Amino acid sequence: MGSAVWVLLALLAPGPLRGSPPQLEVREAGGQILLPCGASGSRLRWVWSPRYPKCAGVPGDLLEIARLPPGPEPPLEQFRGRLDPHPSALGSLLLRDLGMSDSGTFLCLGESGAQPPIQLEVTGGCRNNLTVSSNQTSPSAMTLRCQRCPPLAGPASFRWFLDSQPLGNRRWATKREQGATVRLDPSRRAAVGRWECRLLHASSGGFEFCVAPPLGAAGPGSERGIWVVVPAAVLVLIGAGLGTWRLWRRRRGRNRRNQNKRENETGAPGPSLSPLEEPRLGAKSTERRLVPQRGESKVPGTLLYAEVQHPLVACAPPTPPPPHGATVYATIF
Repeated sequence: MGSAVWVLLALLAPGPLRGSPPQLEVREAGGQILLPCGASGSRLRWVWSPRYPKCAGVPGDLLEIARLPPGPEPPLEQFRGRLDPHPSALGSLLLRDLGMSDSGTFLCLGESGAQPPIQLEVTGGCRNNLTVSSNQTSPSAMTLRCQRCPPLAGPASFRWFLDSQPLGNRRWATKREQGATVRLDPSRRAAVGRWECRLLHASSGGFEFCVAPPLGAAGPGSERGIWVVVPAAVLVLIGAGLGTWRLWRRRRGRNRRNQNKRENETGAPGPSLSPLEEPRLGAKSTERRLVPQRGESKVPGTLLYAEVQHPLVACAPPTPPPPHGATVYATIF
């Protein structure tokens, strides 16, 4: 994600910023950071791309967090009450009471000139007298441990929240030691988000920890794309099959019409039709079977008579009757 964000920021930034690497800043949770603005102009604005969108509860795009002037109040709840202008320089901001969800890339934009992007990474620390450490032993096993800071004597009980909802009893998240530790499966989609540990029966807030998807794993957006693309591909295949079938029917009907036209013009019967094709043409035939079937004895020279009616063959001119008293015989082999 970092490289993609950096490319996007470089495209949006003015010319002098392009090619400048982001400035990495590492802070502990509960601390603060000064965000200097190197841009110039009468109107400045700060944008932010979160590192943990699901944890922060915002989209993973560039989001405007401050505009100077007017006022410093950001439009996002994420920084409300914690982000203020700093007198050190025009456009500089001070972000207090840092949490892990604040991690991401900050950029100040102006009419000309710009400060290189600031990449903030918030690590463990002490916030609301609590701290959370993590230990991941495998792609499907992670342990979160919550404890008081500074350490105090005596037992303590903790409650866990996931995306601001009580954790409850989950099959893939097991609590131990009065809630001090939680063993979870980070590869599950449901485990990705904002984990928060709170001290039981305490009025203060808690300590947050962001669980991100495994590297290279598809996010929720990609899963929706799959559910959209797969049915679309099926519909395309069905449409192609129906189109091919209709084209075949149309071509077959055209060939039959041409055959009927030739027969009407010449009076000669066209190619013989198989018994399976005759009903499809709507022909009504009273033709008697002249060819012996399997198992029937063939009698040479047997005299047979046949009467055929076929609506597709135009009526030929009447044949002059044979001379009076003549007898016509037909021998069919």
